[in-house]
Amino acid sequence: MTKQSAGPGEAPLSLKAHYRSGRDDLAQDFFAPCLRKAVRYRRAVGYFSTSALLSWADALLRFAHDGALTAQLIASPELSSADAATLRSLQDPERIAAYQAMIVDRVLGEIVALLDSPDDRRLRANVFAWLVANERVQLKFAFPEHVEDAGIFHEKIGVFDFPGGAQAAFTGSANETISGHRNNYESVDVYRSWAPGELERVKVKVEQFEEAWANLAPGLKVLSPSTAVLDRIRERAPRGTAPTPEPEPAPAVSDPRWAHQDEAVAAFLEARAGVLEMATGTGKTRTALKILSTLVARDAINTAIVTMEGTDLLDQWADELQDWNATGAGPGWLIYRQYERHHESGEYALDPARAIMVISRGQLRPLLDRLAPAVKARAIIVHDEVHGLGTPSLVEALKGRHAGFAYRVGLSATPERAYDAQGNTFVTEELGPVLYQFPLEMAISRGVLCEFDYLPLPYDLTPGDRERLQAIYARKAGREREGRPMSREELWTEIAKVYKTAEMKPQVFADFLPSRPEVLKRSILFVETREYGAPILELLHKYTHLYRTYYADDDRDHLVAFARGEIDCLVTCHRISQGIDIRSLNTVILFASARARLETIQRIGRCLRFDPLRPDKRALVIDFVRPASAGDPVPNADQARAQWLSELATVRKGDSHGA
Repeated sequence: MTKQSAGPGEAPLSLKAHYRSGRDDLAQDFFAPCLRKAVRYRRAVGYFSTSALLSWADALLRFAHDGALTAQLIASPELSSADAATLRSLQDPERIAAYQAMIVDRVLGEIVALLDSPDDRRLRANVFAWLVANERVQLKFAFPEHVEDAGIFHEKIGVFDFPGGAQAAFTGSANETISGHRNNYESVDVYRSWAPGELERVKVKVEQFEEAWANLAPGLKVLSPSTAVLDRIRERAPRGTAPTPEPEPAPAVSDPRWAHQDEAVAAFLEARAGVLEMATGTGKTRTALKILSTLVARDAINTAIVTMEGTDLLDQWADELQDWNATGAGPGWLIYRQYERHHESGEYALDPARAIMVISRGQLRPLLDRLAPAVKARAIIVHDEVHGLGTPSLVEALKGRHAGFAYRVGLSATPERAYDAQGNTFVTEELGPVLYQFPLEMAISRGVLCEFDYLPLPYDLTPGDRERLQAIYARKAGREREGRPMSREELWTEIAKVYKTAEMKPQVFADFLPSRPEVLKRSILFVETREYGAPILELLHKYTHLYRTYYADDDRDHLVAFARGEIDCLVTCHRISQGIDIRSLNTVILFASARARLETIQRIGRCLRFDPLRPDKRALVIDFVRPASAGDPVPNADQARAQWLSELATVRKGDSHGA
């Protein structure tokens, strides 16, 4: 790429000196016209994750498919907390440089891996690979070193070079993503070489970029990807003309595997309020998006609230909505978040029109109380994992607050709350009855979920376990004498915890593993408590070092690493039971499983998801089952669960369940 000097030139297009969301559409009013006209684009901007980089490459090709536009990009690679901690711990400059180079190559390596992805990410990855192979894009990555424990490279400047020598430089808050260009509230200041008094400002921005590009900026290290990873991209890049940046079509409606989604949509649209009971992995999110698309197209709503619990699930929903917008299937509405580190409910409440709020249920009441009846009358509220709505605290907080919504939908594989008639009644009163059912048997028989094998491992109670049970019954008797007897649910919960943490299970698993060590590959081990999981970790260490825990206070990077295939197995508890889509997961190991089917369905559903990369995938569920005993004080829940799972494991694709 030849360097062009800044010069006034002729005005290549009409540009304003400032663009701001609300008054302007940054994507359509500024970035798109400039990219269509420019011959070179130089950009230094914040951090880039793999997904952000693909979004940027997709947009660039769309605007420059038939032109001669080239680009130079400087970005800060998105560092995980583990990466940041490692960089802080390293003292040797050579080791720091080597680790930084590994991070840079990992960003592009992830894109190489996506070239084999079955979804629209593969198309974007092909776009990016083509741009690199044809020298339409050059990338470098920045690591600030101006202070000890520096943050990310956060400079946001850009320069467009137009034919004839004219240039436009800009600086401001916009990131190079769909959200930054369109969804977020952003602004940019623009300096035009042809405008009086602005040429010097253009030159300053050009000099700042070139200084960084040459790795000459004080306090900033700028690295290029290695030749090896660039060669990998060039080898895999499509030959000839650039690939078309259109996503692959969704499965045809006539495909019997996906007909259940349209059946569920039709049932809801007719009723306007109710619960869709669909097995884990059968597309509850996609079904909800189809409902939203239909209602938007009919102009039946102009705002939506999506609510559930769990940061992972909330993040996943927000990302799905952003992708829905980015692919053109969604209406392009603003996406607000209110959970954990996100605090945007106030902005949403001020102007909810053409916006979607993703919010945790615990923060829902204040928002609902702020919405005027006229807003609710043109709104839909979506409760994912709706069984969680019936907890006593939410019953008290949200009673009667759904009535004004034009549309109300609950989603769950298991909407029924065990031993909680009041909670079940509340969900029905607030959202409506179950409108549609698509259970596990139907999902497996239609090929939506994969078949699985069930392997029960027998165990028994130790003397220590029996002492714990006796202590529970002693407390029960004491409570009765005090006039405050245990409820049936309270008693069974305490008894179940003894079975879930039975002392013999780890040893049974240790005896089993030598014959089947491969079960640890792509596995999740569900345990009841961190303490119970500790000896299991010691056991795993004998077979693999590629394992992590994922408890309430663990770093989310452990889940991300597992999803990427960087580790073999994850030891966790209830927090990953619902909503997370990791299709490569093969085995679920149930050290802990509840009497009620709700939790078991959620957990085995993690490994039953269809994997397009392995269409013949057959999952495995390993369970711990206590043999029946005449002396059992209560019915043996393990036996009941084992019978149900054994029957479910006999279902085959093509069976007539629900057909």
